[in-house]
Amino acid sequence: MSAGTQVLKPGSVVQDSYRIESLLGEGGMGATYRAINLATGHPVAVKVMSPAFAANRQAVELFRRESTHLRAVQHEAIIRYETTLQDREGRLFLVMEFVDGKPLKHYLARGQRLGSADVLGLGLRLAQGLDCIHALGLVHRDIAPDNILIPGDNVKKAKLIDFGLASDTIGTDKSIIGTGFAGKLDFCAPEQFGLFGNRVGAATDCYALGLVLMKVAGLAVPGEGKGLAAIEDRRDDIGIDGTRISEPLCRVLERLLVADPAGRAIDLVPLFEQAVLDTAHRLDKTPAAKAPPPSAVPPLPPAVEPAPGKANARAGLLIALGLVVLLALGGAGFALMGQHGSARSDAVALAGQALQDDDPMARVDALIATGGADNLNAALGSLMKLANDPVQPLQIRREATLAIARMYDPATHDPARSPFAAPDPAAAQRFYQKAAALTEDAAAQARVSP
Repeated sequence: MSAGTQVLKPGSVVQDSYRIESLLGEGGMGATYRAINLATGHPVAVKVMSPAFAANRQAVELFRRESTHLRAVQHEAIIRYETTLQDREGRLFLVMEFVDGKPLKHYLARGQRLGSADVLGLGLRLAQGLDCIHALGLVHRDIAPDNILIPGDNVKKAKLIDFGLASDTIGTDKSIIGTGFAGKLDFCAPEQFGLFGNRVGAATDCYALGLVLMKVAGLAVPGEGKGLAAIEDRRDDIGIDGTRISEPLCRVLERLLVADPAGRAIDLVPLFEQAVLDTAHRLDKTPAAKAPPPSAVPPLPPAVEPAPGKANARAGLLIALGLVVLLALGGAGFALMGQHGSARSDAVALAGQALQDDDPMARVDALIATGGADNLNAALGSLMKLANDPVQPLQIRREATLAIARMYDPATHDPARSPFAAPDPAAAQRFYQKAAALTEDAAAQARVSP
């Protein structure tokens, strides 16, 4: 940003309430700054219109519309609104939650991509946010990588930002910019190009989300870089190359990328939840013939030969180990992408050693006690496999399930002993219920034993 367009300087105070710290970035209508709320001391993001746009009535209306929309939305996947201010000079300020992160565009520009399970995790998070705004009768209309913020490199905490182009007229072609174009050409739905009656609605956001997820998965986005000529690539349903991504992700994308919005999937949350469940089921049920090639799992150090009675069960655990650990690490986000890919291999090797041990639960306890990202991720992967493996004794499965529950439980959560940065009461409850069911199974088994 040039000196002539920069509106605020570090140290300046807005309305005696917010002290400007630094420039975060420049958008279409102005600039966004990191600031401090002087009353509470917490950081915020302050968006201010540039002088040129402040003189444009239509731009002012867009800015006011963004603040109105954000005030109505309350969801963890949507940037949180704090207040709107106007100073004596007539400048408008939108004060929002400050999130320490980078836009999705930042990672894509560096060639980083996600595996299918993580793409679905990101999709589910954004689907939950879109479900919230669509329920309020809003359409974002500009779902694109630069409007998706990734806090702390964790895609499972992604947030949608920039509601300046949002419309509150679902099912019509009316908006505050009339029939003019809104959105980024690379990630626009066919109806935004004027096809299918130019009727922009919830399905428009769903299509854009599908294109974004294609990009994140490493697939070529039809029409990207062609400008308005992209309309020729969006007239028909987009077919997905299923050889490079998982079948559940392929199925989701094909539902989202139907050309006619009338036939497009718009009930996003159940769609993604089912795909996530299908992915977990496929990985957990992977047969021996589908085991990852040797290059995918690093060679393990020499181990003590297992006792004769344990060899077959131990082999069954190791066959699916690589996939199970990758599933367990699915929420780790961009920290495990690109140049950081070796973290997964280390965790796979550590989990493999734990499952080869004569007392795998003791080895898992040792990993947890040692701590560190690799050890904790390996412990979780091992526990997930032990908890779900029908070959294991019910007591082992119960102990493993309880250990996972304690990693989630707010009463026992310890970042030094859990791979999860924050507790999750709902997840803890699910695993405690599963442990209780295993206890009942063990009791029933004991009653029928001679």
